[in-house]
Amino acid sequence: MNADSVYRESFAAIDRRPVERASVLDALASYERSLVTPDAPFDRYVRGDKTAITQAEEEGYRLFKSLGCISCHQGDNVGGNLFERFGIFEEPYPPGASLRSIDLGRFSITGKERDRYVYRVPSLRNIAQTGPYFHDGSAPTLKIAVRVMAQKQLGRTLWGGEVDLLVGFLKTLTGTYLGHSVTGSVMDHAE
Repeated sequence: MNADSVYRESFAAIDRRPVERASVLDALASYERSLVTPDAPFDRYVRGDKTAITQAEEEGYRLFKSLGCISCHQGDNVGGNLFERFGIFEEPYPPGASLRSIDLGRFSITGKERDRYVYRVPSLRNIAQTGPYFHDGSAPTLKIAVRVMAQKQLGRTLWGGEVDLLVGFLKTLTGTYLGHSVTGSVMDHAE
């Protein structure tokens, strides 16, 4: 960043400290904290507004809990606070697959075998707007991601109606950012 005058000047305009590792990390953390997207339909439902989600979305939430998805995707962010192995009931990659470093999960960082295929469990907030899915973008749609997670993490094959109920629930986790509904172009409104 110091080598680029535009970055230096832009950084100086928002942070009076020099462009150093600590100040850049502080800036990134501040930015991430600003990305709170409150007032999703599910938030209103949890606060007591039973009309905030449909009966089918509520059924999807019950299914989400009964399948055990909530054991990893929990808390205010519906995930984002745990590291778990990807591929509990089924290996994450076919035998003989050509893997990149990123495909090995935390193992790429720690070198510890127990961290092979271990990733941060993502928050499901705004998940309907953030495809493609998984660390490698291998699931192009939310329906595919739900099916893969059920198979690899829960050892379950879901029928189409169950997938639709879960996706319907997941869509209720889309909030607002700076007063605008979160969509693929939400950052257009961030100025």
